[in-house]
Amino acid sequence: MNQIVRQPIAATVTSIVAEKLRPLVQRIDADGYYPAQVLRDLGGAAAYAHHTATLGRGPEGLTPAIEAMAEVGASCMSTAFCMWCQDALVWYLDRADNPAPQSKYLQAVASGHVLGGTGLSNPMKAFAGFEPFALRGRRVAGGYRVSGRLPFVSNIEDGHLFASIFAIEDTNERYAMAVFAAGSDGVKLAHNAHFIALEGTATVSVLIRDAFVPGDDVLSDDAAPFVQRIRKGFVLLQAGMALGVARGASQLMRHDGPAGRAAQHLPLGPDGIDARAAQLTERIAAHIADVEEPDRASFLAVLRTRLDLTWLALEAAQAAVLQYGARGYLTGAEPARRLREAQFVAIVTPSVKHITTELAKDQSGID
Repeated sequence: MNQIVRQPIAATVTSIVAEKLRPLVQRIDADGYYPAQVLRDLGGAAAYAHHTATLGRGPEGLTPAIEAMAEVGASCMSTAFCMWCQDALVWYLDRADNPAPQSKYLQAVASGHVLGGTGLSNPMKAFAGFEPFALRGRRVAGGYRVSGRLPFVSNIEDGHLFASIFAIEDTNERYAMAVFAAGSDGVKLAHNAHFIALEGTATVSVLIRDAFVPGDDVLSDDAAPFVQRIRKGFVLLQAGMALGVARGASQLMRHDGPAGRAAQHLPLGPDGIDARAAQLTERIAAHIADVEEPDRASFLAVLRTRLDLTWLALEAAQAAVLQYGARGYLTGAEPARRLREAQFVAIVTPSVKHITTELAKDQSGID
């Protein structure tokens, strides 16, 4: 298998990119414009439903989900990142231990009618021992009361949904995972940071103050083993962002005419980028085949592939800047944007720092 197989829906995604997204890319990058309608249109094209058991093909659908995200990411990684947030939320809902939130929310989120984010950056780092859990909850009649602050949650505006994990008070390291509604009682949003890229991703801080989470919104009352079941899909879906950046850089280089021919002796060109992308898609397909297995060894293999995807995105974007030279270093130049986007691929959870630490634990025998 040389590439992720394109499903028929990709033509619809392609038309949305060409007609609706590309005219907005400069605004998204320079002005922080959040392309909410484009994201809803992509949902209408079933881009978020592929990897559901009830609406799509289950785990096999990760392949077309990644492909749709890469198609978008080749033009705009900010929008591809928002797609990943949406896809991750769909993945959690579809695999929930408790069927109630799936019944309430899955169809609306998978269709793009309701947008949302993942909320798992802090919990993933907390489970890895990098930082404490930001949210704490206590059991009350009918659910939980939750408080805390999540510094960064993306694809979030009032009325959107996100999922997160909180430590349950008065228990011995027990955790629950639930869906929260942004802007509801006790769940407030604040835009406190400005980034060098991806400003158009509706990334906010979330302050949760004694918010009531009903039992019907709880995905799992035992989140530690639940995370082990969903974490490989969470990471593999990010391949769409990395592949999108790499493809976008390759396309830039191929369309550069005489200047591209003059750059033929650079260490990485579009042929090399495309060849590495093809090899990585074969590895992605192999991981998808056992994506539901919770063992640590196969998760570490997914992290190695995610790391190699990151290096590809970074090196491809760098190659485009090297080929374009000063033209690619101007304000508003696409090669410069691709480089900033690729750097985000390297720091989004699990970041390169996170992954290399996990792999080092394995080499030293630490579990």
